[in-house]
Amino acid sequence: MEFHGSITFDIADEKSIDVDFGEDIIPTKTVKKDDIIFRERRAPKNRWMYILEFDNEEEYYPNLERMINQLCKRSEYVNQLTKIYEEVSINIFIGSDFAQIGFVLPNNILKKIALLDCEVGIEIISYGMVEDE
Repeated sequence: MEFHGSITFDIADEKSIDVDFGEDIIPTKTVKKDDIIFRERRAPKNRWMYILEFDNEEEYYPNLERMINQLCKRSEYVNQLTKIYEEVSINIFIGSDFAQIGFVLPNNILKKIALLDCEVGIEIISYGMVEDE
């Protein structure tokens, strides 16, 4: 498994979510409030998610750049969404076998994210399987 994860543009709200980015960004997953999402657990909110997954370190940055560039092409629309819906965010999830994980958010990506005016979440799960050398 070494290094894998996803980058998600996520919109969540109690009210119905009506978003249209055209053919550029199509939701990968939608969840309706009160849908069963795991065993007996129900979704507390409606969610609209656009997800790009990566299976290794080499795919991480190109996928991050792709998503940010797609969103920046519609930055005014994304800004409107942040005012309409409770939660509009970009979430980066990384899972790894490595005990220590580091990754970079380049300056050009940070500047573009700032234009989107949405929250950014980063979750890292390390399984810490250090190899003796």
